[in-house]
Amino acid sequence: MKLLVTLLSLISFSVFAQSSITVNVTLSPSGSFQATSTKVKGNLKKNGDMIEADKIQVMIESLKTGIELRDEHFAKHLNYGTHPKAVISGLKAQNGKGTAQLEVNGVSKPVSINYELKDGQVKANFKVKASDFKLAKAQYLGVGVEDDVVINVEMPLK
Repeated sequence: MKLLVTLLSLISFSVFAQSSITVNVTLSPSGSFQATSTKVKGNLKKNGDMIEADKIQVMIESLKTGIELRDEHFAKHLNYGTHPKAVISGLKAQNGKGTAQLEVNGVSKPVSINYELKDGQVKANFKVKASDFKLAKAQYLGVGVEDDVVINVEMPLK
């Protein structure tokens, strides 16, 4: 759960229009939840037909699931005390696809991003494995979290 929150944080953007990041977590044996934040810092810029960002970040504690205890567990699982934010850096995208570095829990990994641009708003998504970021397998009261996490980001283009 916390891995997802961290990943989402890395892809966050903040501009005048509302920016948001949503981490989609699948539970095992069944169920799911989303962690969201609108407290994204960073800017997406258009350079010719390229979309770029030097650094986009979100504070792990700003990711909210709708349940306070789950928020606490999620943030702890993502090691927010030691690594309080998720960061995406070196974003370069063109024609609906892009690449960037995502840092969560002090671990940086390349990610492939899909996006669409409509009315100056970028809607992007990517999938990560929590285990790639050295996050422990999350489990609480017999319910675990699947390793694959999908992150959605919406941000205005500057």
